[in-house]
Amino acid sequence: MIKVVGLGCKEDQITLAGAKAIQSASKVYIKTALTETYKYFQDNNIDVISFDYVYEKAEDFANLDQEIVETLLKEENACLCVNGSGFEDRAVIELQKRTKVEIIPSVSLGALYESPALNKTRISAYELTTQKGFNYDTRGTLIIVDIDNEYIASDVKLVLSNILGDDQDIRFNDRIIKVYEIDRQKEYNYKTTIIVDPIELTKKQRFNFMDLYQIMVILRSENGCEWDKAQTHESIRANIIEEAYELVEAINNQDIDNMIEESGDLMLQSIFHCIIGEDLGEYNAEDALSAVCSKLIFRHPHIFGDIKANNVEEALASWDAAKAKEKHYTSLSSKMDSITKALPALIKANKLLSVLKKANVKFESSDEALQYFQEKLDAFKSDCEENEAGDLLLATIWLLKTNNLDPEIVLDKTTSKIINNFKELESKDKLNSLSKEEILNQLEGTNED
Repeated sequence: MIKVVGLGCKEDQITLAGAKAIQSASKVYIKTALTETYKYFQDNNIDVISFDYVYEKAEDFANLDQEIVETLLKEENACLCVNGSGFEDRAVIELQKRTKVEIIPSVSLGALYESPALNKTRISAYELTTQKGFNYDTRGTLIIVDIDNEYIASDVKLVLSNILGDDQDIRFNDRIIKVYEIDRQKEYNYKTTIIVDPIELTKKQRFNFMDLYQIMVILRSENGCEWDKAQTHESIRANIIEEAYELVEAINNQDIDNMIEESGDLMLQSIFHCIIGEDLGEYNAEDALSAVCSKLIFRHPHIFGDIKANNVEEALASWDAAKAKEKHYTSLSSKMDSITKALPALIKANKLLSVLKKANVKFESSDEALQYFQEKLDAFKSDCEENEAGDLLLATIWLLKTNNLDPEIVLDKTTSKIINNFKELESKDKLNSLSKEEILNQLEGTNED
């Protein structure tokens, strides 16, 4: 077992238990001798090996921690001394993954870090700036260490600006500054620490997933909004469809501002259902998130497993195979049965034809699809009833898909075109002066005038 002694932040914060651990060790290592805590070893003539030489040659902090771990694993009775409590040090965390470790915390920080009630996130600036999409629960405290130069300070500023906003107050060592001032300080060294204290909901500049969840919990609480409290799964189910289509419209219009707004609205609807489910004892947000994350990992064996996929087609085939295994598809019929019944008819037909294609029921050429379409058109001409009309619609969709055209997009564009052309005709007061054929030509955009 390796013993870890937390030295605290000053020379007098080592505990008696920590001093005894150092005295009984066959070898004593210290992560760095460039701090105030090193004076304890000087004053007591303790032979200690510093890892500062590793700092000098290490490519990054991960490389540094790995070399420290490998060195200690070769020792039988070693003691590693680190600044702080000992619990939060990255090298110690990595060491715990490899062997048994006993941590002897410092006086000032030991109780703090052992407290289970403390809601805090402690992270190295180097880890924070390399974790894409880093976020944390802003109802707790964020502690950022290892801000030892202005370049990493600038990167930290960008991350915190995204999470908190530029003008949010933070603690930089013992001073209060704004987020945008992080990389404008006079000095950065091994002692530099940023602390972000918990922020009240109404005082936040930017919000995250937990904030959305908390707001909806408040709205559904006893003293919350009467409308929100009255809603059920059934009463708001149409909202998801509406918000989804509004997001699609924003995407079609390449309207980024509306895409942001509608993406948020869609998330809101999902969280709303999760909280209703939680209130009813059915399921909660963690259940929903766990389900989707498990699904993504399972359906990407070419990323999280040992399957290889070198192109889009192979990746899609891997996904389909994993989905079939997950859903227990025993036949293509069972796959057809899984098509959502509530889908709009056009989308449902599109999915049906995709399943038929897997059964090799497909047209090899545009001419072959066109011939099938003509047959269904002739059948409809001779008998204009519902069954023939349905066959004709399906044949139309099949013809478009064979020509690599998405029926939904094609029809949507045509509808929008006719609406715009009709509005233009009406604004020019031409509707009464044109024949039906001329109006149709204008709506289809076949004439210049």
